[in-house]
Amino acid sequence: MPKATTTNISLTKSYIPKVSKIPRISPTIAQFYKPIKNRNIHEGRVVDQAYYKSNNIERLFNIRFNCLFQINEPIVSRFILDIYSQVTVQTDEYGYLVISFMIQHEFITLTLTQFGQILKIPYNGQAVFTNEWDIASLEYSRETEGPYCTHLPTPDDICRLLELERVVVDRTIKSQTVSLNPNQILTKELSPDMEQWEELIRENVFGLGGHWDRLPACLAHMLYCVVAEEQYNLAYFFVKRIQCARATQNRKSSVWHVSYSSLSTRHGNVSSS
Repeated sequence: MPKATTTNISLTKSYIPKVSKIPRISPTIAQFYKPIKNRNIHEGRVVDQAYYKSNNIERLFNIRFNCLFQINEPIVSRFILDIYSQVTVQTDEYGYLVISFMIQHEFITLTLTQFGQILKIPYNGQAVFTNEWDIASLEYSRETEGPYCTHLPTPDDICRLLELERVVVDRTIKSQTVSLNPNQILTKELSPDMEQWEELIRENVFGLGGHWDRLPACLAHMLYCVVAEEQYNLAYFFVKRIQCARATQNRKSSVWHVSYSSLSTRHGNVSSS
């Protein structure tokens, strides 16, 4: 699997059709698509078999994250655009997440379990979502009651299990020298083996955008779960990320690389046009 670069990130936008520019398109439909069309969408690379069989990736990821290296078909970016433009995420009376969207004029509502089963991703286990860098933000972001209440590892637990080696204490951000706190992890502080695990997860779960030199809090938590052999609720992460993208329409956040055609196929509505 080739490593993503800044060039790849800029190219992803060329894969998204400029729906709002189509002549005679409905103003309502154009408005649905407009906030989504500039996001960084993975163009459809698949995971190379030789990549995940190296450096113990296959053995470790078979425990919890084997779904990531089973991605073997490219994305149709129009499908991603379609679902993000009109998907809604709600909770039912018991606190369970419910995701709803349209496919070819058919209204579909899925529970988080159904969503995970269709996409063949884990839908149980540790559940938390944050866009922050500082891993202390995990505790502030977790749900404290209901079906997704999660007892998380402490920042010290995560740093200790990942065997991090602090390489710098200060760095320049926007022309200012900033002192890093112990809970802000840089990717260069990971071991060489773990850097490959981080790359596979980042490109196929987080997308191509963001700061590649920093380890997002959620990604640090995922690596912790891989090493600790803890179940991780990837379906929860995806749905919460969709919800966040919808709530921050002006922010050019990336989207995840899981084949949307899986959702279409399950309901007998496949279209490649």
